[in-house]
Amino acid sequence: MKRSGLILLLVIIVSAGMAMGQDYREYPATISTTGTGAASAEPDVASVVFGVNITRSDPAVAVNDAAQLVEAAMAAARREGVAGEDMQTTSYNLWVQEVWDDYDYEYTGEMEYAVTHYVKAEIRDISSVGDVLAAVVSAGANSINAVSFYVEDTSSLYEEARSRASEHARDKAEQLADNFDVTLGEITSISEWTSYYPTSGMAYDNYGGGLGYYAESPPVTPGAFSISIEVSATYEIIQ
Repeated sequence: MKRSGLILLLVIIVSAGMAMGQDYREYPATISTTGTGAASAEPDVASVVFGVNITRSDPAVAVNDAAQLVEAAMAAARREGVAGEDMQTTSYNLWVQEVWDDYDYEYTGEMEYAVTHYVKAEIRDISSVGDVLAAVVSAGANSINAVSFYVEDTSSLYEEARSRASEHARDKAEQLADNFDVTLGEITSISEWTSYYPTSGMAYDNYGGGLGYYAESPPVTPGAFSISIEVSATYEIIQ
């Protein structure tokens, strides 16, 4: 009983202190809206990942063959105008695996060594993308993937998209204020979210061994590179 009475007394004291010493703030009524804006342009750079995926019975042979094929493919890309500093290795893997017999549907017990080596190339002459792809395949690459296109300098696109999104958010807030017969006051908060959409192209895989053969230049369409921005704004309401 004494403990219950003490707890009750503490609650009464704390409550009285809060009532006497604390002022409650009245938050103003607000209107919040989100606007969207987008901007797009023709890409000026293509990003291509090419490489080799080979298997050999000897690990040293697998490593050496993969290196020669990738070096030949990179040399072919340079001959088509791709700068050496615009190419870099993105992945390199070596592993051992048991040979699978597709005829008998069983493992043979023999082991083989697989190597994958991929290089990313930035192609700054969009019109040469097809020629570069054909050249690296002809030189020995047996895998091409992640072909995409983008705009290198996106600052003006961001400014355009942000301006459109801000205007959209403001127009929506003004419309809501008119619909509810109130007046917009000062803006209290602004937030932004950004996303971009690089265009993607083709992908090609040939796991026959990467020995090199003639390949025709494939048709490649860059499309458009787009940036989208969302802007949220909150306004006080003047009654």
